[in-house]
Amino acid sequence: MLFLQQQWLRQRLFVLGSLVLGSLFFLVAREGTLDRLQLICPIKDKLSPAGSSGQIPLHTLQRKQALHLKLHRRNSTREQLRMHHLIKQLPRAIIIGVRKGGTRALLEMLSLHPAVVKASQEVHFFDNDENYDRGVDWYLKKMPFSFPHQITIEKSPAYFITDEVPERIFKMNSSIKLLLIVREPTTRAVSDYTQVLEGKERKNKTYNKFEELVIDTKTCEVNTKYKAVRTSIYTKYLEHWLKFFPIEQFHIVDGDHLITDPLPELKLVEQFLNLPSRISQYNLYFNATRGFFCLHFNFMFSKCLAGSKGRIHPDVNLSIKEKLQRFFHPFNQKFYQITGRTFNWP
Repeated sequence: MLFLQQQWLRQRLFVLGSLVLGSLFFLVAREGTLDRLQLICPIKDKLSPAGSSGQIPLHTLQRKQALHLKLHRRNSTREQLRMHHLIKQLPRAIIIGVRKGGTRALLEMLSLHPAVVKASQEVHFFDNDENYDRGVDWYLKKMPFSFPHQITIEKSPAYFITDEVPERIFKMNSSIKLLLIVREPTTRAVSDYTQVLEGKERKNKTYNKFEELVIDTKTCEVNTKYKAVRTSIYTKYLEHWLKFFPIEQFHIVDGDHLITDPLPELKLVEQFLNLPSRISQYNLYFNATRGFFCLHFNFMFSKCLAGSKGRIHPDVNLSIKEKLQRFFHPFNQKFYQITGRTFNWP
């Protein structure tokens, strides 16, 4: 029995030794082959010459760097940011309004473009006296990091209806581009009311019905003192803005179309901002559950707007709705005339 065990052990050792020697011979032979290949075909011969089609475009590398830095921005040092040529820039375009017109959706959709960087939060620099008194340097610090070739965009819907804002923006940049997104005025007013109503309900507070707020009980006419009504009179505010900026510096976005068919509206904005056409149908997909379009940045990252977007509006008395539409009609006609864009509003 002992003899058999010894014989079995010698056989196993022989097999193991053969495997080790075979591996060594293979590595030696492979190293020699690599050495010979390097003599025949050095690495530098495999690289594409400068300017050839095989070279990765600089803008592609920059976008990859930007994505990497975006994911790790909070851990980035100033030295790293300088190394990647990232800077903070004042906006070259501002979404000035209008409230409940689709300003957030527009900003998020424009951020699909590789040349656009958005300020994530509403800064309220020009409409807030305390913020404005802090100066442009404070405003600049609120902007995101970007590459020099990119443009920064911010949005604050209160800008459109605040008297001091046009002059303040003009003093900062008289050639800035201004984006104004609007919806059918009555629909916008109901949406405005719905947002306030939801806030009241969260705090267990009561709130008047929409019909009670939009109609003056003394005159039975439309209550123009109600802010949701005033904000929908677009010409009232646009005429004030035109005292400082020519109409050519404004682009009017159809907020209703942005909900149902966003791509054509985004293409028009790309043209207005002199950006190459980059946003495509690939970047937008309809979410049946949410009831509106979501964003597809790349194969790894998609995004829908916050759940507070697309609220269900309360039912409004039809006669009140028609009264509002008749009230807004002459203002709408003037708005079409000033902007050169007609909407299918009643």
